[in-house]
Amino acid sequence: MYAQKRPIENVHIVRERDRRRFRELLAVLSLGIPIGAFLLLFTWQNLEVIRLGREATHLQEQRKQIEDANKSLQLELDRLTALDAVEKKAQSLGFEPADPRSVVSVSSTPSPSGSGWRETPGEGLAKP
Repeated sequence: MYAQKRPIENVHIVRERDRRRFRELLAVLSLGIPIGAFLLLFTWQNLEVIRLGREATHLQEQRKQIEDANKSLQLELDRLTALDAVEKKAQSLGFEPADPRSVVSVSSTPSPSGSGWRETPGEGLAKP
């Protein structure tokens, strides 16, 4: 004996919306979305703080390296432009001391004649 299944005709059945369930879903979403957005923004802000801290540390290290290089270059400049070093280099290149009477000095004061050139006593012509 086999049971035959009768097809159920439920074409005319209309499913009604469960209004209480829909309200509960809206309540959960209305609370969940702002909380989720707050947590997302909080996490993003903390990650930015961490990233900026690392970048600041890197920039401080780079600044220290640049300052050290600057000090090193200043010392090198001072060493190379020292009067003794320049005199030794000039002598090694074959230069001789200049006659003090042939030295021309330049002054930044304007001449009264307005020509742009003025003669300084004992120094020859000088451009202001």
